[in-house]
Amino acid sequence: MHEMSRDARKRLRGLARNRADEFDSVICHNRVNETLCGQHEHAAVLEDLVDLVERTYQFSEQRRVQGSVDGALERDAFAAAERLGEHVDDVVDETVAAALADLLAGFEADDWTDAWDPNEIDAARHEAREWLQAHHEAAERAGVWEEVTK
Repeated sequence: MHEMSRDARKRLRGLARNRADEFDSVICHNRVNETLCGQHEHAAVLEDLVDLVERTYQFSEQRRVQGSVDGALERDAFAAAERLGEHVDDVVDETVAAALADLLAGFEADDWTDAWDPNEIDAARHEAREWLQAHHEAAERAGVWEEVTK
């Protein structure tokens, strides 16, 4: 994939910060933030989508500034960006679901016990499972619902 646009990176960081702030557990907060910022394997589709939306908005704005003859291309590009943008929250939820399922699987393998206090791990496990259960559809779309029901 090509390098993400500056606007896309900025939007992704904002999405990551907002979603991570929804979690009380430091472990969940950090994992969600890192994943949405592309530091784990689940964010590729989200990165592509956000970049496409932002580049489409940029194209629309360029056409507006350049003054196309009838403005149809600018309007269509803007409408396309708006339609694509409607899917961002769903893809964010799917990405968060996959990240939290990874945490649950990691906890099951006891990969975290050397770095985190057992109480912090229990709190993160509980919060991850609660979020996944509350976002059942996102967990199913991400293909991780089975992890929640273990």
